[in-house]
Amino acid sequence: MDTFSWSSSALPDLTGRTAVVTGATRGIGRAVREALEKAGATVLGGARTVDGAGVEVLDLADLGTVRAFARSVRERVGQVDLLVNNAAISNVPFSLTPGGTESQFAVNHLGHFALTHLLRPLMREGARVVTVTSAMYPMLDTLDLAALADEGSYSPGVAYVRSKAANVLFATELERRLRTSGSGVRSLLAEPGLAATSMHDGYPDEGTTQAVRAALAETGRPASSASAGVLYAATAGEVDGFVVYGPVGDRETPDVVATPIAGLGLDQELAAALWEQSARLTEVVPVSI
Repeated sequence: MDTFSWSSSALPDLTGRTAVVTGATRGIGRAVREALEKAGATVLGGARTVDGAGVEVLDLADLGTVRAFARSVRERVGQVDLLVNNAAISNVPFSLTPGGTESQFAVNHLGHFALTHLLRPLMREGARVVTVTSAMYPMLDTLDLAALADEGSYSPGVAYVRSKAANVLFATELERRLRTSGSGVRSLLAEPGLAATSMHDGYPDEGTTQAVRAALAETGRPASSASAGVLYAATAGEVDGFVVYGPVGDRETPDVVATPIAGLGLDQELAAALWEQSARLTEVVPVSI
């Protein structure tokens, strides 16, 4: 693992660059959006709840709003330099999206899969797609692509980890395809560690809620510092598409550690199968990378 010094005050000048950030009104997404704007970027945010100018409605569980949001971005800007696939839901009770897929998998992975491909035509050489996963993704032993709507075996925590493993598989498969195409666009991965955000406000059982609150009090980082890995992947000069960037060390002023992909994230056959399954479920035809 490599460790890098980092400071949000040392972000490069992003004047003239356009970024799209999902989940842009809360937590990590809001911290990333504000840091990019401070560095001079034009940021187009998407979120279920709109909090002001520059943010439009985006419900990743509803592919209709994903398409509408992407269409709005295409109408407003001629080029996207950075896409941060950040929005997520966590540990929610079982439910299906209108498309018939378990909600955590749909929001955390499928919506971002669709958005990435819908915005890909706006990306030129030097553009980056940063997908936010979780450090817990290696906990998943198997990913059954035929059981994405199975209520009988559903566990809120396992379903969350499944969606975060899907993030890793998607991002690494995207990076492989982008490298083969020679487009000069990059796909990167980041994770926020244990971040003190509203994602942890409600769990299905009180015991989990209290345990997470205790961990947050002891080691949790505010969103501004938990976003270090995301901002590093988004803006650093030299980056690697087969590591996960995340915060390490001090809670308020962390460095960034690059952790090599592990576990199911290394399964290239599974990544390719997930790619094809995601294309079918979203009915989005992947562009020629």
